[in-house]
Amino acid sequence: MSILFNNNITMLVCDMAGTVLKENGTIYKTLFNTLTNMNYPVTKQDKKNWQGKDKFKVLENHISRFELEDHYKIKTNIAKQLLMKELDKEYFENNGIKLIDQNLPLFFEKLRLHNIKIALNTGYPEDFQKKLIDKFDLDLYIEDSISSEKLKYGRPYPFMIHRLMENSEVENVANVAKIGDTINDMKEGKNAGCGLVIGVLSGDHTKRELKKAGADIVIDNIMNLDDEIQSLNGFFL
Repeated sequence: MSILFNNNITMLVCDMAGTVLKENGTIYKTLFNTLTNMNYPVTKQDKKNWQGKDKFKVLENHISRFELEDHYKIKTNIAKQLLMKELDKEYFENNGIKLIDQNLPLFFEKLRLHNIKIALNTGYPEDFQKKLIDKFDLDLYIEDSISSEKLKYGRPYPFMIHRLMENSEVENVANVAKIGDTINDMKEGKNAGCGLVIGVLSGDHTKRELKKAGADIVIDNIMNLDDEIQSLNGFFL
């Protein structure tokens, strides 16, 4: 935790999928399947651009490239329903999602005992975010959470972080650390003016990609912030 203390961090804003939750890229596979099953072509660059973004906005933006406005709205609503139905099946019926580490709640509690507030932000819809938080009882270990669905613009815009600061009465963004596994997480942290932007390698992006996007440091996963792991040399990259 020394990296947080040394930077006077009083709030840690954590991405969910790929950072707090391990889901092996299911969300992006499901987005891809939803769109291709509806006969919308998807490129590798499209898939890369989705990471960290509002999932419904991904569908809206993609489908709008191929449909006129009236038809696009109908198709988008169908796509959203298909996406959430499939995600619900994969995550909850097939148990396709779990905590990135079983000791994560204890680590969050340790941070909170040291006066560091924990907040979660995500590109999932608000109701789905709540369902994930409830599944792992994360509400017991965090101060706040927010979905990009609650705001006009999600990542890489800074507004989710700023809203979390407002909710928790954090005065100075220099005291906020953002941690995530995607390029858009890094850009979000930088755009918000966070005092520390931390990349994790528990998603699909490389150290080089995360650093180029603005990460101050890159670590293997969020648990590497814990002192017991930090005492092992060489985890900072």
